[in-house]
Amino acid sequence: MTLTGNLDAAQVSLWWPERSELFRQNLIDVSAVNKIDSAGVAFLVKWAQACQLDNQRLSIQGASPELVQLISLYGVSALFDLVSP
Repeated sequence: MTLTGNLDAAQVSLWWPERSELFRQNLIDVSAVNKIDSAGVAFLVKWAQACQLDNQRLSIQGASPELVQLISLYGVSALFDLVSP
């Protein structure tokens, strides 16, 4: 699944009602994401936790240096597999 645009509080609020469908995916491409904020990171954490319930891991492809830094700063790096495109 490819995410585009911004991964911020406004977008998360639009996706939240559809989260059960979204969270079935365990590989996401974020290379087309322009901006990410703490709400976006929290959304990815919830997604990763949903994957763990199915004994899977959330793989993130195309993570920007900003995203890598944010998940490191928040101490949640272990929840994700970062993969190169």
